[in-house]
Amino acid sequence: MGTKDPKHLKSVYELMMAIDRGDYAIPHFQRGFEWTPSMVSDLLKSILQDFFAGLLLLWELNPDLVRQGKWDPLWGAENPTHPSFAVLDGQQRLASLYYALCGPPRTFPKRKSHNMFFLNLREFLDGNYEDAITHTYPRNYQTLDEIKEQKNRWIRKGLMPLRLLSDRKFIDGKEFNKWKRAYARTLAENPEDVDEYDTLRDDIHDVVGKILNYEFPTHTLGRERPLSDVCTIFARINQRGMRLSTFDLMNAFLYPTGVSLKKLWEDVQDDRLLNVDKNMKEYMLKLISLYAQGYCSPKYIYNLIPGKKVRIKTKTGEFSKRIIVGSSEGFEELWRNSCRHAARAVDRIMNTGDLDFGAIKHSFIPNTTIVPVMGALFYKYEENYKKEIDKKEFLAMLNRWYWSAVISGEYSGSSETEMSEDYRDISGWFEARRTDDIRRIKKMGEGELRDLDLRNCRKGSSLYKAVLCHISLNKAEDFYTRRALDTGTYSGEKINDHHIFPKGAKGLPEDLCKEYGDTNDNILNRTLLLDDTNKEIRNKRPSEYVKDIKDAGIVEMMAGHLITESGIDCLRRDDYDGFIRYREKAVLSRLSDAVGVDVPEEE
Repeated sequence: MGTKDPKHLKSVYELMMAIDRGDYAIPHFQRGFEWTPSMVSDLLKSILQDFFAGLLLLWELNPDLVRQGKWDPLWGAENPTHPSFAVLDGQQRLASLYYALCGPPRTFPKRKSHNMFFLNLREFLDGNYEDAITHTYPRNYQTLDEIKEQKNRWIRKGLMPLRLLSDRKFIDGKEFNKWKRAYARTLAENPEDVDEYDTLRDDIHDVVGKILNYEFPTHTLGRERPLSDVCTIFARINQRGMRLSTFDLMNAFLYPTGVSLKKLWEDVQDDRLLNVDKNMKEYMLKLISLYAQGYCSPKYIYNLIPGKKVRIKTKTGEFSKRIIVGSSEGFEELWRNSCRHAARAVDRIMNTGDLDFGAIKHSFIPNTTIVPVMGALFYKYEENYKKEIDKKEFLAMLNRWYWSAVISGEYSGSSETEMSEDYRDISGWFEARRTDDIRRIKKMGEGELRDLDLRNCRKGSSLYKAVLCHISLNKAEDFYTRRALDTGTYSGEKINDHHIFPKGAKGLPEDLCKEYGDTNDNILNRTLLLDDTNKEIRNKRPSEYVKDIKDAGIVEMMAGHLITESGIDCLRRDDYDGFIRYREKAVLSRLSDAVGVDVPEEE
């Protein structure tokens, strides 16, 4: 039921003033402002053409809810102290218009620069509406007065800063009349033609009114609507347009139970979680769901709402109802523990110690989707099996499973089915302790490792990154400096994956490099090196730069890079074809050790 307010159409100007007054707020169960500058421009183009830009759905707030203070401002606006309405549908449009027209002193969301939006009068007057809105990226914020001081610049370019429209006194005053006349003189084909001049000035006046007076239809839910109803309505209407993620929907569903999921994530300060993957907040829900019920697809994640009764199939095939999470406090405890165990998983993945996984940079992590599974396994081990299973035994099993999962490539698609099956498999290991019963490890033993196509293993794949991780775990040293390549940076120097047979090398013998053109970018011709070393060798043949490497300990040093003595001999002869053949065997041998599968040894 809506309010009794008869005015169901609100102009852009009215809406902007209401935001400035603090009338509108964003409830905590909403996501943030996520539009891009181009999407803001598209909205303004729709307004210029008087296209329908959607309904605004509001919720009238009662005083008790207002006092709770669980509200965010629209992006760039001041935090409202006594908001009258919550925006349920329309946040992206309202925040876009507020940013473009009112120009708050904040950088654009998720960007380091400010954005300024302009009306290109020449394009607009020519009817080219799709090119009539432009935007720039100034690094420094400009006040409205500073923008006005650049009047001659804007008029010369035929650009009207949309920020001007936020100053209604200016727009309605004499000074803006001078701007309109100056624009008309600049844009007129014949400035002496009075009729053309007057028409242009009137058109400029009209387009300002077109933007400010454009009206959005609104519907307002009454204050008597319970919070649970409002959250459900919000979740349903936001399934169109820019779809809500599982995290956003859970944020809405949890809110009536007293859990602010958005706030829980905002309170996470651990860089291990914040820097690994932009989807980590959703991975946390998957981790909780795996630990609590062994599955992590959205339909199971929604079972985590406190107090929700879930229909469960028992081992006997019968169905019963139970509650997965009993209370809001129980959910928050699960969240805190899951964050802790996810961080432990990231530690293991990125460190280079015994039974770690060697991804010394975020970009070298083979699959970030494996974090929730590993975190849930740490959680299960610590809560239920820590006293009866030795930690080294647990980590050794986890090591074989991890490399089997990464090498398979099946985590690259973020398959919730794979994640759930792996978690349940290893949950069975906790009871039976038979590693070879774990499906993932068993598949490697049945020939999956032997079927790997390393010669077509390109940059970015999980297998490519897995090999880099093993080079790091090998404590490989830089070719020239002999520094261990087990950290992301040195002072002023960086580690990256580089070519062994450099792409810039000239004069490679054709009869020994027949496969070079097709395979030189694959993992068999890549290793970890300091960037400075790569600069030294990038235009040299291997036979040239190997002469500059110290002979003492060269065999051991190259072994860290999974390059055997036979491989070194090939480097000295610029024999690319022989080199990748020997290196392929060395890489397969290393991977076979990781997953506990035998492959033929190098002859």
